[in-house]
Amino acid sequence: MKILILILCLVAVFGVPIPNPKEEQCGYQACPVLNSSEVNVHLIAHSHDDVGWLKTPDQYYYGSRSNIQIAGVQHIITSVVQALLAHPKRKFIQVESAFFHQWWKDQSDKKREDVVRLVNTGQLEIVGGGWSQNDESAAHYQSIIDQMTFGIKYMEDTLGKCARPKAGWQIDPFGHTREMASILAQMGYDGLFFARLDWRDKGERLRTKTAEMLWRSSANFGNDSLLFTHAMYNHYSPPTGFFFDILSEDDPLIPDQDSTEYNLNTKMNKFREHVWNQTRDYSSNNIMVAMGNDFTYQDAHYNFKNLDILIKAYEDNPQINAEGKRIRLFYSTPSCYLKAVNDARLSYKIKTDDFIPYASDYHAYWSGYYTSRPTQKRFERQGNNFLQITKQLHVFSGKNETAHLNGLKSAMGVMQHHDAVTGTEKQHVADDYARTFMRSLTNIHGDVDTIMKNLLSKSSEKPSLVFKSCLLANVSHCEESQKERFAVSVYNPLSRKVSHHVRLPVDTLKFTVSGPNGTTIEWQIVPSISNFADMPEITHSKYDLVFLAKDVPALGVHIYYVTRDDDTGTTPPTPVDTDTIGDDNNYVNLDVEQELMYYVGAQGNNEVFKNRSSGAYIFRPDPEQPDAQSFLPFFDNVSIYTGKIVNEIHQVFNEWNRQIIRIYKNNPNYIEFDWLVGPIDIENNHGKEVISRFTSNLVTNDFYTDSNGREMLLRKNNHRSTYNFSKEEPVAGNYYPITSAIACRDKFRRLEMAVLTDRAQELMVHRRLLKDDAFGVAEALNETEFDKGLIVRGQHYLTFGSAIGDNTYPQTRKLQRDIAQKKILAPWVFVADASSPDNTLIELQKKLSFEFSGLKRDLPEQVQILTLEPWNNNTVLMRFEHVLERAEGGTDVKVDVKNLFQLFEVTHIEETTLAGNKIEKKLQWNSDGCLGDVDECDVQKVDQSINEFEITMAPMKIRTFVATIEMN
Repeated sequence: MKILILILCLVAVFGVPIPNPKEEQCGYQACPVLNSSEVNVHLIAHSHDDVGWLKTPDQYYYGSRSNIQIAGVQHIITSVVQALLAHPKRKFIQVESAFFHQWWKDQSDKKREDVVRLVNTGQLEIVGGGWSQNDESAAHYQSIIDQMTFGIKYMEDTLGKCARPKAGWQIDPFGHTREMASILAQMGYDGLFFARLDWRDKGERLRTKTAEMLWRSSANFGNDSLLFTHAMYNHYSPPTGFFFDILSEDDPLIPDQDSTEYNLNTKMNKFREHVWNQTRDYSSNNIMVAMGNDFTYQDAHYNFKNLDILIKAYEDNPQINAEGKRIRLFYSTPSCYLKAVNDARLSYKIKTDDFIPYASDYHAYWSGYYTSRPTQKRFERQGNNFLQITKQLHVFSGKNETAHLNGLKSAMGVMQHHDAVTGTEKQHVADDYARTFMRSLTNIHGDVDTIMKNLLSKSSEKPSLVFKSCLLANVSHCEESQKERFAVSVYNPLSRKVSHHVRLPVDTLKFTVSGPNGTTIEWQIVPSISNFADMPEITHSKYDLVFLAKDVPALGVHIYYVTRDDDTGTTPPTPVDTDTIGDDNNYVNLDVEQELMYYVGAQGNNEVFKNRSSGAYIFRPDPEQPDAQSFLPFFDNVSIYTGKIVNEIHQVFNEWNRQIIRIYKNNPNYIEFDWLVGPIDIENNHGKEVISRFTSNLVTNDFYTDSNGREMLLRKNNHRSTYNFSKEEPVAGNYYPITSAIACRDKFRRLEMAVLTDRAQELMVHRRLLKDDAFGVAEALNETEFDKGLIVRGQHYLTFGSAIGDNTYPQTRKLQRDIAQKKILAPWVFVADASSPDNTLIELQKKLSFEFSGLKRDLPEQVQILTLEPWNNNTVLMRFEHVLERAEGGTDVKVDVKNLFQLFEVTHIEETTLAGNKIEKKLQWNSDGCLGDVDECDVQKVDQSINEFEITMAPMKIRTFVATIEMN
């Protein structure tokens, strides 16, 4: 995406003034007046434009590589605008803001005025509005909120208030989470439209007319979380025979009765049958028919001409349905459909769980992508971590948004796309995502270094050192930590002080580490996890230097200074002979076994359901070997290292699987499992899917998983709450995405065990497969690096304690939340070469303060600043988040915003939606009962009071404010 990044460097593009709009009549005001005695058929003209999949985003935008797919988004938007201008009754919806941004920068003032007019009259409706149409299973809630906000703000700033979307349009993600619905509800959306749900669930919903529902998207904050939700009838495609597009072989409509090709009457009858069938499956007299597909409307005149003919034919020759009601066809939009069904004042069932996992047939569970391309998933999570830090630092510096910051936001927005973070794209597209992402991180690093040194500066004389990120530390490589002397800056993005174990690759054995106050602190040398012999292109260190960065201040920095000493005669770390390692303060005696194992991936021809292969989308164990296998030969090579800071067990399972189990001395609340897997062996021509299995003596039939890293949902094996679950795939059918944590609870012993992850994945950690699953990518998921199979490294964190909280054990849920916060927004370690004579410890102490905090005080432990970023002139966007649910002991907490920050004073705050725009009145809906295992209809009203600058935070609530500030 080279072109996209270059575009983002043009600050003026984001500051283009909106042309003077004509009279605005958009949104619900632009909807047609309907007759309740008729069947109203809402024709939705749309194009689903993936921000990368089979081609890169740039290839899709410009239309190159037509040998892969005929798709050019620039031609779609241009052609659609021309077609809309030609006929005032035509309508179209624009979804992906990233592509629109790329198109807009090349348009003339006249064309921009035309587009604004189309938006203001409701002909062109912005739907969804995010930078991309994000995935819902592998994406973290913070990244979803950010990418939605970035896209929505850009569209409103560019096109005006009529560009604000009212409908969520998640038509292609592979299953739908409750937290995504909650995010949309909190952003002020009136409804959500999607296409993919389990085929059995869809059949049951159509049979019972419950394909439209009210989704209670949170167990914590009442009717504010209700979202009208519509499961689409025919995927997001036109009815069979009515795909009027240059990409389709369907015949056009031919109304000339003198022509031998005349087909209008036949087509009208066929369309009427479709309307009859669809009307039977929905409650109201309104039905929505999607008239578009992937990358359609590249010649929009052709599409619209056929739709014009169809609409006119129904006007000239009225058709009736089986109940004798007239069928009326017209151009519409998702918001107009929402208004129509809302006006009907029907009642809808309430849904309380989610639509995960998604299955499209008996043997196709789309649960493989929860893990596909695990290094890409980890890179995305690191990007979110760094983005929050850069936004905070920009606010503290008093700078407005920069091109580099927008570049990182854009790259992160693209990474949330449902074929990006999912790992369901072609390999060259994955490479392009990584290249673009890395470029954006590299570009912003210089800004971060400058801002950080300015914040810490004691004098006008700035040090010559440059703080950098050691992004290859996971493969034991960091150039800066190999120097004779180096400075380590630890930035904490959380709203309370945090202690963090710094771990850096080194090749010597003796050091002096000085803390922020200049005193020496303890350190420890431990062996690296591997010599990484399969990666000879990079120099790898033999050891890790570990020290504790204690009490790093909230939204702040600690600097440490490391000097390499003469290690002559120093003995390398030596394994000890012991049976156990641990800490005297461990709380629970619980039998837990953990093992790295693997499934053999199914390999079939995909011609019938039972021959489905495991692939990028699908997880399916080999039917002949459905159980997880142990690694053979099993080396069971174990070495134990103990020290003042950490005790470690180094395990080697076989030549390509190993892990380290760690217990840190000052933190007995979790056990860390640091695993290294790959290159996965495929010499027997079978793909493998590697898992980390935890087995305990807890008695539990159910388990809990997080929804996009926020609320925990109850899961039951072999069970679905709204349809009968069949067990053709008992393993894959019980797989759920784990963005943050999975927990098991023993109700009799009142104990709970949880495993937290460092990326979006379930406890499958790596996949290498030799067959495609026939869902479009047409490539096997066989990732390589340095001409060998991909190596993956990651961490799991095991916690256990009381399920309810008492004086004996810690409450596990609170521990989970605390650990998750510290891992998702981990302190970021910067390292700078300090070997030059002017960068000695004494010299640096003269030039820099070794400690900084952006807050005057820590926030209460239940509250976190989710977002702090530049907004408009003299304003910043602030989001405060309550991190506990009511069931986890969460209580209302008050926060004083005015006197919270060190470098600026908040002079005014205005509460907004979660997306940062004005709160508007939403449509109100009627309900007639809950769908689900637990009736959560009667959730208490949430306290959202605000007293000048003191706000009340209720459990799980996120509150968003645009704050006017004055720098001190």
